[in-house]
Amino acid sequence: MRLRFNGVGGPPRSGRRLAWLAILAWSIAWIAVPAATGQAADTSVAPSPAAAAPAATAATSRAADTPVAPPPIATPAAAATPAAAEMSSAGALEHIAMKLEQEVMSDINMLPDLPAALEREWRSFDRNGSALGALVGLGWVALIAGIALCAEKAVAWGLSRRPRRAIRARPEGPTLGGLLLLLICDMAGVAVFAGVFVYSRHWLMALGVTLTLVLFAANVSIYWRISALVISVVLRPNEPIARLIDVTDGEARRLARLLSGVVLAAITLKGIARMSLADEDSGAPHVIGLVIALIVCGLYALIVFRARTAAEALIRGRRSGGVIATLRAGIARAWLAIGLTGVAGLLVFFVFGLSLGLLSYFRAVTSTLGVLFLLLVLGRLAERVWHDAEESHTLRPPDGVPGLMVQTLRHLLRAVVLLVAAITLAGVWIDAIELPADATARAMHSVWSALVTLFVAYAVWELGRLAIERHLQDVGGGPKLPGADAEEELTPGSRLQTMLPMLRVAFGAVIAVLAVLIVLSRLGVDTAPLIAGAGIFGLAISFGSQSLVRDIISGVFYMWDDAFRVGEYIDTGRLKGTVEALGVRSVKVRHHNGPLHTIPYGQLGAVTNQSRDFATIKFNLRLEPHTDVELVRKTAKRIGLDMQENPEIASEVMLPLKMQGIAEVADTAVVFRFKFTARPVKPSWVQREYLKTMYRVFAEKGITFASGALMLKTGPMSAAEDDAAPRVLAEAMANPVTAPPSSRVA
Repeated sequence: MRLRFNGVGGPPRSGRRLAWLAILAWSIAWIAVPAATGQAADTSVAPSPAAAAPAATAATSRAADTPVAPPPIATPAAAATPAAAEMSSAGALEHIAMKLEQEVMSDINMLPDLPAALEREWRSFDRNGSALGALVGLGWVALIAGIALCAEKAVAWGLSRRPRRAIRARPEGPTLGGLLLLLICDMAGVAVFAGVFVYSRHWLMALGVTLTLVLFAANVSIYWRISALVISVVLRPNEPIARLIDVTDGEARRLARLLSGVVLAAITLKGIARMSLADEDSGAPHVIGLVIALIVCGLYALIVFRARTAAEALIRGRRSGGVIATLRAGIARAWLAIGLTGVAGLLVFFVFGLSLGLLSYFRAVTSTLGVLFLLLVLGRLAERVWHDAEESHTLRPPDGVPGLMVQTLRHLLRAVVLLVAAITLAGVWIDAIELPADATARAMHSVWSALVTLFVAYAVWELGRLAIERHLQDVGGGPKLPGADAEEELTPGSRLQTMLPMLRVAFGAVIAVLAVLIVLSRLGVDTAPLIAGAGIFGLAISFGSQSLVRDIISGVFYMWDDAFRVGEYIDTGRLKGTVEALGVRSVKVRHHNGPLHTIPYGQLGAVTNQSRDFATIKFNLRLEPHTDVELVRKTAKRIGLDMQENPEIASEVMLPLKMQGIAEVADTAVVFRFKFTARPVKPSWVQREYLKTMYRVFAEKGITFASGALMLKTGPMSAAEDDAAPRVLAEAMANPVTAPPSSRVA
């Protein structure tokens, strides 16, 4: 039998409606009050005796009005029915709703105890319980905080003088080292602030300030200065050139002061809530937590609204291409709606967590948001230096192997930051689950092992990729553009350079598979069934995709036989062209006219490689009849020997130009055949150089090329032909030939 709300707690009351309206009013906006809720979960179940009586009475009345269901008959069929599962889930939801209602009614009954609880907490700051004495102690603490703040500013200003001068001397932008040095100076100032405040505790206690107030003030002040340091890193009110976002100087100063004040107020309120929630005799832990949450919610909503321009610039970044940049731009455009919605959602989460004992998960969520914010700031810091400097042509990475090393170092540094963030979040969420001590230790060890394994795998991949790509620097990428000269043709890659791209893909696949298997085993997953399933899956693919397997196996044997390499010109019988890329199952061949052919290895068949070892080029020249053959032979030989003195020609020619002989005697020309042997890189360029020189030298030697003109020779006619000529001419004139109508031109 299901429980019904209209039979719980008697007839409807106006107080209950007021309670639900209070819940809706508290659900406006909320973000991150983990400190204020740290002990609320432990003390929320200890109401005061005055408030316990109404709660007990309400519980008794609910128990009296709630109909008691008879004990169910234990039958296996009834336990497995969907109706039983539905009743169980509905009962759980009703139980949660009843618990929330009970907590709200208890909070409303505890409201009269709130002023007395706050007064007791204020008097606890004085040894004699005096309100005036607590105010005097707070004044001494404020004086020490002011002295510590002055010491922080003096130390940070003194240490950062030279870095600030160096940054200002670079109008093109700061370096990463300069920004990090400036950050270290600011961190040294915060450390001095904390040291002055901590070491002054003995002097404060000697003046009558309680240890509770000293610890409270130290907690609030140090957290405030750390938060102000992050704000200063982003805005840099006094150093526009080191600013991470594009805002004006006046806006940066106003925003820095506003954010610093709001953060100080929020941290102070959270500290007060922590102190108040420790007073179990007050009976108002929920009320104090919710009131503090509502106030801090308003402060953080003010931050979301007032700093929306800076937040949008920080989220958007500088990069404009790629999926990540597009996603960040979309989030930046909708930041105000996303921020306010997130604040409201976190406030609702806090309200339910305070009542249902889920505050540990709330603290984990807020800590996750804080870590993500720090990652965003660090990413913008690196982007401010690298991306902006590359756009201004001042900090572009060097070409070749040094550039690859710089890129690899950047990737590894980014991986280290992500590793630290992931380990931090793992610890936060494992603590939120509240496992036993031994289970927590095992979980942390497993997560540590998994994350370190992923980092090591990524580092091995980056180093392996660096070792592979350093050998691919001399290999041209992409097709030869139209209009490029033959001199610009690149040398075909070596066998190692041809196979390295495929080895890189295989290396990455092996690293990924091994890393995933090791991580799963570290997390307690049995990998043996996965390996067996992968074997069966591979066998099924091999039977179902025989053409794919044939292409891959054929490609392996083509590579084993070194049949062709990247940059070589091949002829497959049907298609020909220059090899541009080798894939797992196909080869890309660029025809000399421009089309790109993708040919599976299984369809290649016999391959003719025209770029291997050497190339013997034979060509014909048509010269005038009666040309002196011996003169042509000697002239061609002399041309070949003279051009060997040119280092560029000599590096390409293996056997110089010579005349091979007469290839054909035509009606109007004599065809001479010439040949030479050159390296197969650019033989067409060598042939053009030979022809250019032969055209000039042949003209000097009096050797003329055939013109193709026809010679008509006439002689005396016989007597019979002379007598018949007039008669034939007369017949032709008498019978003119007319063209057919179809051949006339319109």
